[in-house]
Amino acid sequence: MEPTVNGEPSWSPLQLLPRASLTLSGLLEIDVDDGEVELLCRKEVELRSNSTGPLPNPGMGGAWVDRNIDLIVSLTTHRLFFTNKDNKGSWFLHHSNIYNLSVSGGGITFKLPKLVLNTYALGELKLCFRSCNKWKDRDDCHKLLQKALDRKAWETQNKLQQKQLTSNKIAARKVGVDAILSKNALRHKEAAQLTDLAFDGDADDLLQEAAELVKIIQKYVSTLELSGENVNNHEQAQLTDMLSNMGMISALSKSDLLISNRSLNDFYNILARQLADFLLPKLKSAGGGISLTDAYCLFNRARGTNLVSPDDLLAASNRLSCLRLKMSLRTFPSGVKVIQQDAFDDIQMAKKLQTLCTTNPLTLMQVSRELHIPSLLAKEQLLAAERLGYLCRDTTLETTW
Repeated sequence: MEPTVNGEPSWSPLQLLPRASLTLSGLLEIDVDDGEVELLCRKEVELRSNSTGPLPNPGMGGAWVDRNIDLIVSLTTHRLFFTNKDNKGSWFLHHSNIYNLSVSGGGITFKLPKLVLNTYALGELKLCFRSCNKWKDRDDCHKLLQKALDRKAWETQNKLQQKQLTSNKIAARKVGVDAILSKNALRHKEAAQLTDLAFDGDADDLLQEAAELVKIIQKYVSTLELSGENVNNHEQAQLTDMLSNMGMISALSKSDLLISNRSLNDFYNILARQLADFLLPKLKSAGGGISLTDAYCLFNRARGTNLVSPDDLLAASNRLSCLRLKMSLRTFPSGVKVIQQDAFDDIQMAKKLQTLCTTNPLTLMQVSRELHIPSLLAKEQLLAAERLGYLCRDTTLETTW
């Protein structure tokens, strides 16, 4: 929602920041390639400009308003995100634009706890925390933001490019097969050193090396996929799928959100959006639907140790439809629960099954193999086609056709 003065449009510090990209479900789009990780999320935050006069007008017209109230602030290793409470827009301030960080407020003055950001482009900005845990929110944000500024994770990409350039120069000193062997040996040595450093140290060390670990995972995935074109190896396919689904960029737990004064309703909404982003590409390859049990297993595997309970996943799945995330939870007459794309059409599926059965009758397992879907879902689709009158059932002593 844009700020107004006496009903007229105006501009504020938020409108001077670049817009943040959102995922299809409306969550913040984190820069995976740059190793960006979400660290913290807090609500009831006010963004103020401490400049003596108005900041440059971005061409919006109206009067200058020096603050934006009731924002949700999300902190990552690279950026500070500001989102309206009604989730109608999101803006960000990159950490490279901050040259100094300090705290103010409190004491005998009873002022709001504030985080003071000295920026190159917008001068001095203040984050004022108004929640019931405002002191803890300010201190948590200050601690993590200071670590992010000291770590300078946004410079990692340049470091990776420099390291790659050095490796190429070393390998270029040799020719032929010797050059290929030397380059591979150097790459494996760097990967071994990186994993030893990241996993033998503390969480900060691991976070510092996160981008390089992601690069290594992506390299192995690409290598396995290329070899899979020539070799039909089931283990390679499994490993490729496992590496592709390792971890999630943002997996804030229920306790993290409750600590930040966000309700269970907020938690389930965020969880539903995360689930939608995660399942959307999988639903396309799974024929438009996936059982709730399979979704639970895949989603928790991607979250690593930050697991969600079956009840939480069910509650989030029930919100998919009302949040308009292009999918919803469907319960078949048998009681089987499936997360299904809204574009899925029972009639179209029934016609497809009818076409498959035109030449020869098919069993449940044959339909499962033809459609590349679990037998549980294949059975429900066959029953739905039967109810719609597109198929008939023939039960014999051998099997059911």
